[in-house]
Amino acid sequence: MRGMLISLAQLTVSLILPSVVFANSCVNSDDTFAQYDNKVKVSEINNITSDYYLLSYSWAPNFCEKASASSKRAGAKNFLQCGTDQSFGYILHGFWPQGSLLTKDRYPRACQGDQPKISRAKLEPYLCMTPSVWLLQHEYEYHGTCMSSAKLQTPEGYFNQAKILHQQLHLPAKELTYSSQNRQWWYQNNPHLVPGAVQFSAKSKEWQFCFDNNFAAMACPSRSSSVSGSAGKRSANINDQLNACVIKGNISKKSNKRLYFTADHPNYQSVKIAVNQGEKCFSSESAAVAAGWVKAK
Repeated sequence: MRGMLISLAQLTVSLILPSVVFANSCVNSDDTFAQYDNKVKVSEINNITSDYYLLSYSWAPNFCEKASASSKRAGAKNFLQCGTDQSFGYILHGFWPQGSLLTKDRYPRACQGDQPKISRAKLEPYLCMTPSVWLLQHEYEYHGTCMSSAKLQTPEGYFNQAKILHQQLHLPAKELTYSSQNRQWWYQNNPHLVPGAVQFSAKSKEWQFCFDNNFAAMACPSRSSSVSGSAGKRSANINDQLNACVIKGNISKKSNKRLYFTADHPNYQSVKIAVNQGEKCFSSESAAVAAGWVKAK
């Protein structure tokens, strides 16, 4: 029986991606896709200030499973990621400036409009991180041009900063679907991440990490369109802290029941805590139960 038990340390080591992912070069001579320039429309430009940043990681095998066979052939758009002997796991899908903390769904986008095609020579150092010249060009045009300083708004400045944050992360060797245990894996293997810095996008199935404008890890903020002014900012700051808590105490609008949500609940990510309505954050389930709250089913 003892021989069948795997220690947490052993599990942690077994999930860390081999260093080959951080190789110096993922250039492949058959990766010759040339039509990777994007054409940004004027209507897509949203030149607003970024309040924080998001790193978003996708699981390459899932993408490749859905990609067409023709796109994975030599010289095609998805060849490097899906058609070579290089085995990619989690790749950096995006390094995204995020808009106002106080206004819902306002994102900087394509801040400088359409950009020239970036040469392959400039993109090649980042192909182990994001194995697609098309995606790198797209990310720069739509997101890199919205960075906080002129230095970071160049292709080299944008990609170098993304690579710095990328190489700070220990990535798992297998896909982590959403669960409280898998969420904790990121914290256990990445001690520089602060509580609340990890979130999971149920729509895209991507793990995401939040950073402030100095690129230090921060708790991912909740968004609210109902706060404004200095009082609104104070309320938003309180709610940001609460929405990053371990146990979320929510009051049902339909039944008025006091329900608490643990991180493994499927609705945990979408639950928002409104302190001015009596909702609370708890450090443990026992604390929530002692306060009279019932576990959500």
